[in-house]
Parts: sequence; structure tokens; C-alpha cells
Amino acid sequence: MIYSVDLSAAFDLLLPDKFYMLFKDKLSEGMVFCLMDFLQNRKFCVEQGSEKSEILELDRGCVQGSVLGPRLFSLYVGALEEELLKTYQNIKVVSFADDTYVLVQADSWLNLRSLTEKVLSSHVTYLKSLGMTVNESKTEMIIVGNNPLAPTQININGKICEIQTNMKALGITIDSNLKWDTHAEDMINRGRGLISVFRHLRKYLTEEQFLKTVTCNFYSSVYYAASVWLPNCKAIQKTKLTSLHFRLLRTACKDYWTKLSRIELTNRCQKATPPEWSKYTTASVAIKVIKTKQPQRLHDILKSTYYSERRNAGKGLFYDSSKTVPGRQSLQNRLKHIAQISEPWNEIGPERFSKDKLRVMLKSTYFLYKVTFQAVTVIG
Repeated sequence: MIYSVDLSAAFDLLLPDKFYMLFKDKLSEGMVFCLMDFLQNRKFCVEQGSEKSEILELDRGCVQGSVLGPRLFSLYVGALEEELLKTYQNIKVVSFADDTYVLVQADSWLNLRSLTEKVLSSHVTYLKSLGMTVNESKTEMIIVGNNPLAPTQININGKICEIQTNMKALGITIDSNLKWDTHAEDMINRGRGLISVFRHLRKYLTEEQFLKTVTCNFYSSVYYAASVWLPNCKAIQKTKLTSLHFRLLRTACKDYWTKLSRIELTNRCQKATPPEWSKYTTASVAIKVIKTKQPQRLHDILKSTYYSERRNAGKGLFYDSSKTVPGRQSLQNRLKHIAQISEPWNEIGPERFSKDKLRVMLKSTYFLYKVTFQAVTVIG
């Protein structure tokens, strides 16, 4: 079971006095003084034209638009995991600022429901003790796997909450069967809706301005966290996303009669396709894991499944010892594109490659327009 509690105006409800009591003995006196000075004595007013409301004082909250705000909120609610683990062992808490996801395990459906209700009750009680406003009825939860015996409802302090087939986690739709179909289709529909807007905008922007606008407002939205879901969605969905990509490039070039080939569009606009970007980000993450050894478990898996030599030409550098993970989901099929890297990427150290140089190397490996440009340069 995975659940996420819904909070209303989370950042705006941080209580400075409560924050002081929590950290007065954990931080230095000077640090506590600085933080309290940041949190207290804030004032605000509403201004419209030449009119201005009276100035009122804020007795709670931390600034969301600041660098410090999310960090302070994370500290404020950071003891949640510790509080829950004092009583419950079969859980895992994953938090990012005001988004918290709790994984609950049990040996039977009856025990799972009972344990989840107890954990949720403790979770809500703790948040309310911090001054948070919790919407119990809007709690999102899914059960991983499909079983007719699984519970369909959870009781949270007298309020009934339905167990769903998918939920949002940091902007990504997580399916109960751990598939990416729903999220991929959502992104395709979002992309289609944006296409018409951008075609209208093209009349008022130069090609360069248009491409910058697309990068900021289309790719960042439609391909958000694509390194997680894009490599594992269906081929037909990848085709649709690629089609949207080239429709944008045709709009940028005003090629409404499809006179330019896709290669010409790519070289002119210098934009990677979704599959190219997916391979680039996956390789970048793999190299980062190997260099930093974090997370340790993933690092160990990559090292233990890596061929020291390219013994299987064309099949990549990885083998999958698992008997239960078939077909394209196997590790060697997911990461075989890393075989394209000419350098021994698992031995790349910071003394040889800076982040910028590594980025250039990966782009020249995976991005078609980079490869074509280099080939043309050599010929010239």
C-alpha cells in the first residue's frame, strides 16, 4: 500500500513558536536566532493600481519562493518518519518538502488495512500537532498489484477514503500495476493541447524565440521526469510523442506543407527527439550513480551486471541474471544503448571529465544533430 496525505496551504501554516521549541536544543543559538528572525514579524498588504490595503502581520508560515523556505518546512516536518517508525516497523517514508509518501507492508489484506488505518491516524495526528490542515478524505492511496481480495476503502479517523488505481507522486502518475500507460497518455494529451497554442504564438515570434519558448513551456512540461517513465512506455506512445516533437519543429520552421525531412528539421532546430533525450538522461544517471556510489543498492546492481569487455557485440554491456524479468524489461535491454559510448564510462573519473565535458560527450553520442554536425565538419 502507498498513500499520500493531502495538506492545505502547507508552507503557510508553519508555526514559528513550534519551530523554536523543536530546534532550540538541536541548533546553535546563533542559527536559531537567524532562523527565527527570518520567520517572525512578517507583514503583507494587497496592492491594486494606486489602491493599497492595510498592512497586516503574518503570525505563521515560511516564504515559498525562497531557497530557505522549503528547507525549513522539511526540517519542521522532518521528525514524521522517526515518530512513525517508533511504533510501526513495516513502513517506509519518502518525503520531499510538503509531499510525503508512505509505503505500508503486511502479510495479509486484513492486516494491511488495519495497519494502514493506524499509521494514517498517527500520521494525521502528528501533522495536526504541527498546525497543519489535513484533508483526510482527499488522501490518495493505491495497492501495488491487482487482486480481487484487496480492500477498496480505508477508514481515516471516521472518514472513508477510496483506494484508487493510480495516484500522483511529485507530478508523475503512478499506476497500481506499475505501468506507465496512464501517465504517457496524459502527457500525450497535454502535448496535443499545447500544440495549438504554440501554432498561434508562432505568428508573433522569431524562430529562435519560438524554440526557446517551446523548450521552457512544452518540453519541460510534457517530458517532465521523462528519464523515469519514457524508456518504459509502449512503442506506440513513443511514436506519438515523437510525432508531437516534429510537429513543433515544423511549426518553428513554418513547414506546414511538410517539405522538410525529419533529419533536416532536427539539424536546423538542434532539438533531440524524445527517444534520444531518454537515452541521454539514462546514461547520465548511470554514470552519476557509478561515480558517486549513490544510491548504494543501484550502484552495486550496475557494477555486478556490467560486462568488463564487449563480449556480446550489438547486445550492450549488461547481462540480466534474473529469471523473472522477461523481454524488453530486462536490464540489458534497458541499458544496451550505453554500449554506444566510446569511452569506458564506468571508469570515468572527475580528473578526466568535468560535468560540461561529460555532457558534450553524451550529447555527441546520442543526439543525431550532434553526430551529423560533427560528420559535416569533418568532411568540410
